[in-house]
Amino acid sequence: MSALYDLVGLAENLHEPEPPLNHRPVAFGLIISLMVVSVLCACARLYVRFKITRCPGWDDVFVILSVITGTSLAISVLVGFDYHMGEHLVSFLTPDPTSIEDFIKTIYVSSALYTTSTTLIKIAILLQYLRVFAEKSRYRMAAKILLIIVALWGSAFSFVSWFPAFPISAIWDFANTSAIRFGFSSLNPNETLGAYLALSATNMLLDLAMLAIILPYLVTGVVASNSRLYMTCLVLVGVIINLVSLIRLVQIIQSRGGTYPNLDPTWYLCSPIVLSSLEVSLAIVAASLPVFWPVLKHNCGHIFVTTEITVTQEDSQARDHKTAWEEMHPWSAGPDPESQTGTGSISPQRKRSTETDRETLIGSRGS
Repeated sequence: MSALYDLVGLAENLHEPEPPLNHRPVAFGLIISLMVVSVLCACARLYVRFKITRCPGWDDVFVILSVITGTSLAISVLVGFDYHMGEHLVSFLTPDPTSIEDFIKTIYVSSALYTTSTTLIKIAILLQYLRVFAEKSRYRMAAKILLIIVALWGSAFSFVSWFPAFPISAIWDFANTSAIRFGFSSLNPNETLGAYLALSATNMLLDLAMLAIILPYLVTGVVASNSRLYMTCLVLVGVIINLVSLIRLVQIIQSRGGTYPNLDPTWYLCSPIVLSSLEVSLAIVAASLPVFWPVLKHNCGHIFVTTEITVTQEDSQARDHKTAWEEMHPWSAGPDPESQTGTGSISPQRKRSTETDRETLIGSRGS
């Protein structure tokens, strides 16, 4: 414990510019908005799978689990701001030394949920790959191999994230000197940094590997033209996710896991924690887009209306004879003078020639 607390006060960092994600309104706006979007996208995906195509699969099960853990992650990050996240450690540790425990509890839950969420969403996307790739294709084989790697990777890191100390209370109870601590809860700052770097770096490499599988599949033209657009959108969202992961990794390296140049985890780890929530929300969107986007695109056409006009031709004599009728009945088609009977009935020929406008929905024509 002394090795960790020896880093307190090594450098004066109270005058550092505040990172944008340390601002509570900025962080809340991004986290809540992306969380809502991800939940809506997941609901749209599940609606299509269960109600329209009626072909749910295991990938949908893992999407549901990732939504549960991803939403819990977002909520835990938001709660962390009530326990001094985004503030300097010395600003609240001096008057109340025990207040750091609440922050450590929230960061423990957030880190564990992040690891679990990323594992679940990766498995969901890879299972979705298996539904797309043809049997015995090299893409399908690569997806199966990567699925096994992700499952093993996620199981290992999820375990060390949820159980970084025995007993669990030793994570925030520094008075317990007999506890076993390792990885993310180690009192050795170098060991803690190594755990964060191992998780972040391997997570980003797995994301890149998942992109590497789908990119050749798109380039070679195997994907149908109507599927290429939303598969391309999936790749673009995947690139954004990798950029977020890269920024998060760089920030962790720069602050050495919140310990450099000063032990200030509430200040230096705020941005990486917020980015972890944004990353998971974007991943849920990426997993949901390819399923509901084609249905959404098809049904958007139903809101447009087209008008078809039939033009008929009449001779000048017929127009002269019907002028009097139109003046007396401006909203009526009127009888055809050449076929008008004594009772003023309208001939069938005239009825057919006066039917002009017809409105139809584009969607009624079929796809």
